Amino acid sequence: MSWIKERRKEKYYRLAKKEGYRSRASYKLIQINDKFHIIRDGINILDLGSSPGGWSQVISELNPHGKNLAVDIIPMEKIDNVNFIRKDIMENDFPDFILSKFGEKFNLILSDILMKTSGDSNRDHANSYFIAKRVFDIALKLLEKNGHLVVKMLQGDLTQQLIKEYSKYFREIKITKPPSSSPRSPEIYILAFGFSGS
Repeated sequence: MSWIKERRKEKYYRLAKKEGYRSRASYKLIQINDKFHIIRDGINILDLGSSPGGWSQVISELNPHGKNLAVDIIPMEKIDNVNFIRKDIMENDFPDFILSKFGEKFNLILSDILMKTSGDSNRDHANSYFIAKRVFDIALKLLEKNGHLVVKMLQGDLTQQLIKEYSKYFREIKITKPPSSSPRSPEIYILAFGFSGS
């Protein structure tokens, strides 16, 4: 059934080209927002792992009167109403550095980060867990009270452990898989709503 996966990839790839998005991943954020309404105009948004900018383009469109910051270790071409910082989220000083540059906390933090998969499902899942855990730790320092978080992860044994570990900091945590994600992929998005404050 690999042809179904390829057809779906091709569909969103072609749509992205037609509509001017840099990545077919743009539709994942669009679909997540259509379902959960996490983006409202006028808020502060942090886009982690932003390059090449598919999610940042959506953020720019949906939050034109807000403040949008994109971060990646890979350079990203300019997007209107989005400031870009080249920085590694794994560096110890990352949260303090972002606060010093941005000057405010965020109402919404997004992460579409995933290491290049190796083909070893256990290793790939573990790597995605450690990245997601790092993003949650960053969110505890950079989210405004009642803010929301969206983070990508490969679903597996550690998923519920991660949710349990951080559920005490959020009003509600949900898992979603947008239609533009491959049905055969273990990729999911964890949505954490209503940060209680640190």
